[in-house]
Amino acid sequence: MAQTKKCKFCQSEIDKKAKVCPVCKRTLKGHGCLVSILVFIIICCGSIVFASQMDSFTQKSISGVDNESEYITLEEYNQIETGMTYEQVVEIIGSSGTLSTESNVANINTKIYTWYGNGSAGSNANVTFVNNSVQIKAQVGLK
Repeated sequence: MAQTKKCKFCQSEIDKKAKVCPVCKRTLKGHGCLVSILVFIIICCGSIVFASQMDSFTQKSISGVDNESEYITLEEYNQIETGMTYEQVVEIIGSSGTLSTESNVANINTKIYTWYGNGSAGSNANVTFVNNSVQIKAQVGLK
């Protein structure tokens, strides 16, 4: 006597080795695991693309900079040296940056300019000019 089992869809008694139920015509043994893995991979890839786009979008919304040519790169940042003028720094970077802070005390003019980076959201460089001369520079997340 042939071994039987119940169809998981219509509950009919069918041959244990059957791949398709002869009553309801549904496939009994599918590739559920393979399909699940493929769906997982597609979702992961989509998430990575979405996250990278959101990072760029977030950086643009934080910085207010739409044109990527205005971003500072790590290579440009590394060319900035103590003693350079603001004009020399602008020539290296190719944009004027954003004046973050300015003070005048006892004929000493201090300005801090911020350039936003091309790296992750929040990446930037700050350059402090005292009487139009670079004194301090700092960066985070530049690529």
